[in-house]
Amino acid sequence: EQLTTQYTERAVSFIERNKARPFFLYVPHSMVHVPLYVSDKFRGKSKAGLFGDVMMEVDWSVGQILGALRKHKLDKNTLVIFTADNGCSPAAKIPELVAKGHKPNAHWRGHKADIFEGGHRTPFLVRWPGKVKAGSTSSETICTTDLYATLADILGQRNAIPARAGEDSFSFLTTLRGEANRK
Repeated sequence: EQLTTQYTERAVSFIERNKARPFFLYVPHSMVHVPLYVSDKFRGKSKAGLFGDVMMEVDWSVGQILGALRKHKLDKNTLVIFTADNGCSPAAKIPELVAKGHKPNAHWRGHKADIFEGGHRTPFLVRWPGKVKAGSTSSETICTTDLYATLADILGQRNAIPARAGEDSFSFLTTLRGEANRK
């Protein structure tokens, strides 16, 4: 019940300790996975049941982390990626969520652990001022495995990837920049 709060506190502390130098911060929120838990400060707040409360708490956490970047004037020069590994689990009681007006897998059929798009299409949000146009969208198909090559590309280290490493990873940096789709 306190894991999201602890992740958030540690992420903000990390930013404060490293604000004077480049850093990489990975915050893998696990609280959107079953079993679902939420802290008391978010329990019953979303009107979308426990899953909605958990999502509200994760949203709060992201806001705190973005706030720490802003506080230390790092927000204009920091790449922030928010994504998920799969669609919503049926254990989150998807029919009940839909009845309350929340469609966790959008209009896609399926959910986590099945073959349909609802289990595989996930949010991929990027905030990178001056590099990615705010409000832009792309229909390019990407995968989280592509982060390896993309981050290497951003760092100018694409040629440093060993020949047999990341063979399933393809840079989507041109897509982020709004340039022609990658081949």
